[in-house]
Amino acid sequence: MRRHNDYEIIDRIQEGDEDALALLLEQYRHFIAKKIHKFNLAYDFDNLFQECLILLHKSALRFDASFNKTFTRFLEMNIERYFISHIATLKRRKETTLYYLNDIAERNHCLRETSVYYPLHVSEIQKELTPFEFRVYTLRELKNHGIDSIVEKEGVDVKSVYNALHRAKAKIKAYFSD
Repeated sequence: MRRHNDYEIIDRIQEGDEDALALLLEQYRHFIAKKIHKFNLAYDFDNLFQECLILLHKSALRFDASFNKTFTRFLEMNIERYFISHIATLKRRKETTLYYLNDIAERNHCLRETSVYYPLHVSEIQKELTPFEFRVYTLRELKNHGIDSIVEKEGVDVKSVYNALHRAKAKIKAYFSD
């Protein structure tokens, strides 16, 4: 197969020629595959390859030869930036998921009434807290009531509820960490 000039193909693509796009896709197929493997993203090869084909088309439409850069370098820069962004997004999602899973596990450890340890947990923390802190902690953390509901039931201001929760959690953490 004859290798076509990138600039001619890109000019035809920018004019709307879909056959030229097919030529460009064929020319850069292996280049894209190498980039995917270079970034160790082969586990998601099919999806990333499709994204890169879309990126190839967008790059061809946006390419401007007046900047004295080759199309290959322009495409390479766009693909690498996309992969860096993609990897960062995956890391953020993983860290966020782990954070939420840890938070859920921390909040729900022995706090379900179906747990055999629930009565033991409640009796242990009741010894450490003042009656007000215990009521606030029980309503908020064990029974999942809203802050407004606790304010209404206890007849105190919001700041008092938050302070009591903070003190209760600190005392419980100190008690169980010893």
